[in-house]
Amino acid sequence: MRVTVRGALLGGSMGFLMTILLLWTQCRSLPPVPAPHNQLGPQDSLLHQQELHKQPHRLPLQTNHNQALGSVALLGTGDDNYLEEEAPPDQRQHPQHREHPPQDDEVDDDVGSIREIPCIINQETTISCRRDDQDVYIPWTFIHNYFEVYGRVDVKTDGSEVFEWSHSYSRVYEPTGHYDPTGTFLNFELYNVEARDRVKCVSATEGVPISTQWQSSGYTYPIQIAQFGLSHYCKHLTKESPKKFILEDGETHKGQWKREGRITSFYRGQKKASFGQILQFKAPESLSKGSISLSLSNSSLPDALVMSMDVNLQGNASITVTVEYKDKRPELFHVHYVRTNKLVETKGKHIYYGLGHSDGWRKITRNLLIDLQKGAAANGALPKKYKKATRSKIRLVDLFLNGEGSIDNVTVASAEHINHFYDAANWLITHQDDLGGWSIPVPRKVISGLLELDSGWYSSMAQGQAMSLLVRAAHHSGDRSYLQAAVRATHLFTLNNTQGGVRTYFPGNIVWYEEYPTTPSLFVLNGFIYSLLGLYDLKESVSAPSNIAEDLYEAGMNSLKKLLPLFDTGWGSLYDLRHFTTHVAPNLARWDYHTTHITQLLLLASIDDDPVLASTAQRWKEYMVGHRASHN
Repeated sequence: MRVTVRGALLGGSMGFLMTILLLWTQCRSLPPVPAPHNQLGPQDSLLHQQELHKQPHRLPLQTNHNQALGSVALLGTGDDNYLEEEAPPDQRQHPQHREHPPQDDEVDDDVGSIREIPCIINQETTISCRRDDQDVYIPWTFIHNYFEVYGRVDVKTDGSEVFEWSHSYSRVYEPTGHYDPTGTFLNFELYNVEARDRVKCVSATEGVPISTQWQSSGYTYPIQIAQFGLSHYCKHLTKESPKKFILEDGETHKGQWKREGRITSFYRGQKKASFGQILQFKAPESLSKGSISLSLSNSSLPDALVMSMDVNLQGNASITVTVEYKDKRPELFHVHYVRTNKLVETKGKHIYYGLGHSDGWRKITRNLLIDLQKGAAANGALPKKYKKATRSKIRLVDLFLNGEGSIDNVTVASAEHINHFYDAANWLITHQDDLGGWSIPVPRKVISGLLELDSGWYSSMAQGQAMSLLVRAAHHSGDRSYLQAAVRATHLFTLNNTQGGVRTYFPGNIVWYEEYPTTPSLFVLNGFIYSLLGLYDLKESVSAPSNIAEDLYEAGMNSLKKLLPLFDTGWGSLYDLRHFTTHVAPNLARWDYHTTHITQLLLLASIDDDPVLASTAQRWKEYMVGHRASHN
């Protein structure tokens, strides 16, 4: 009997043609396989981190070769664009197979059964495979790592199983209509910036996320702050109105406060510069010696974990919220907001956030779930379960006031999106410098020893996303100071990267706005498009005889249309053009960056009818299901 082995040739315009899958048990452990090639860390534009096929009744594919689902064996098939025409059955040969038909006494006794066979991969690695009298079966764990493809066993409602193969792990978000600069921003309503691992905490001083992406001690990163604000603005527009419960407003809602300790007092009095009533308090500075307290357990919204209030604190005054972590044995955490400049500090189950030393009235909005998670992460001795606590595990118990001060409008809610949105917008107003920019206060090594940026660099992506946020803040509030700040942000687009700006040129005098303004230039695609969106938002919101945002946008769009083909690999997209400017290996975009490119192009196609945008987006979408450009 003559046996043929069909190779596992993947890719091509027809995608992967998978004929059959086989599950087996007790398979030998495979030798380690090199990790996927693209290791570039995600920036805050993305998305980060989308899980594959989150659907009910689905089980993850087992990768322990000694477990029941073991390795999934893949039947290799040819690809129409790569495999040469198959020879007739009597002419098929393989270098490692016999050149003559087997004799009767050579027939394998195990014909029709599954047998183990070593597979030698490119003369470098040997793995354990399976074969029968027709085909060779490759373990899925090897296929997954070697070809960077994805799959899992899907358990249907009737109990049957099917294996789902995916060429990519990310998702494209199609625009729902014409893009509106005052509406949602791409798919940012799905972002949860403050929950990202590279966010140290949300500052209690200014209410914005603190990044650890390039410095573990934490710093304010304009891109991350703009994305934080944009995500909450989008949630405000797309999510149900949050449920709120007012605990104290000095007038119609008066909390049942308790005094604990000898030297404690509170009363409701007139608020200066207004006719409203406020709650004024005086208590020991140490919680252990007494306080003014209010039970939160009686709130009509027990699952509301976002607390906001107007405060005016003096001296060493502090606010404490007791949070219960619901487990077999409930545990209590104390989250303290104190007048210090420390970002976050954890001692046992006491978590401290610094409010700064500023005087006067201010509004603070705190997500207690996030504050507990980040506080637990700051203490390496605490179990991981606290760092990953879910909403269902958390309950607010008590509110304590210590020291001396005044409070008003104490509220618990399921969300406070607009408060977070304005925290980000106001940070941009406060920290915009004389050049109209928001500099990044940490160095950035793009390619160590070759492309490096000293601290204080600017990013076109930061400028663009800040403009998008400020335009929406101006629209929502009616306050033109936000719009004026967005106009000032265009100045850095007129300065070359060698002058400290974000503008550079591709050969042929083609202008480009750099996310990382290195020398030589990088030409990062997603950051450039984000800057174009910011310029578009601004040009659509400003009417003047000379609109610099419009000129910058039109020049940038012309560049995008000319250079877009350079980012096309024929099977995916490139993150940047570093291979052209520095002669290093190409930097292939991970699938989540690839889908970001597609989503951005589809959005631009909704406002610009040039076919290069839509056709490129469509071709790049096809790459996600295994299609490739034709061979020569």
